[in-house]
Amino acid sequence: MQALGLIETKGLIAAIESADAMLKAAEVSLVEKTLVGGGLVTIAVTGDVGAVKASVEAGAAAIRKLNSTLLISEHVIPRPHQELEGIIVSAEKPEQSENQKPAADPVTPIAPLLEKAEEVKQTVAPEMVNKEELPEVPEAVTKKTVLVDTEANTADQTLTEDPGELDKETVDKIVLEKGLEGAIAVLNGMKVVKLRNLARQYKDFGIAGRMISKADKQMILAEFNKYYGQK
Repeated sequence: MQALGLIETKGLIAAIESADAMLKAAEVSLVEKTLVGGGLVTIAVTGDVGAVKASVEAGAAAIRKLNSTLLISEHVIPRPHQELEGIIVSAEKPEQSENQKPAADPVTPIAPLLEKAEEVKQTVAPEMVNKEELPEVPEAVTKKTVLVDTEANTADQTLTEDPGELDKETVDKIVLEKGLEGAIAVLNGMKVVKLRNLARQYKDFGIAGRMISKADKQMILAEFNKYYGQK
């Protein structure tokens, strides 16, 4: 150890800033970062005497630029005594010898894994459940289920079919009979051109004049929903 440079700061941010400046300013090695207590942090670097002095000056200048009150002290010890190395953690990690290299992870042979996967595949491939174990569904229940599904599909188809030309009086009756949601469903089945013609029959409609010709289907349906929702 030719020289030891020390900078003590208040707070970790100033310590990191100074360490960055020290390492960039000269060819030095970062030895350790010590949390002294009370928010004080000490940064230690080693290297040639000239390089350590330059790095400490650069680190102190960086802290002063950040906030001069964060710099507590700075010091350079040229040619420190050998016994000081016992209390300073060396930044250099000992090289691992060939015998100390970590053992490689054992490689699992692939062939046994493939054989095991093939056995699982052959076990699962046959029919998973015996047909005799499945409970029989009564024929009456099956017919009833099919009938209900058919009725539901018919109802949905009725709501989505184009009802043709409608006038205001007809829509008023549909609202009274099926409610607002049912009426909107019927209107949704109409083409946008027919919806525009229908909208022109309303005096207090939210869209009027040339805006009706530019309005799309969703906008017109929203206005119908708003119109009948206020009644």
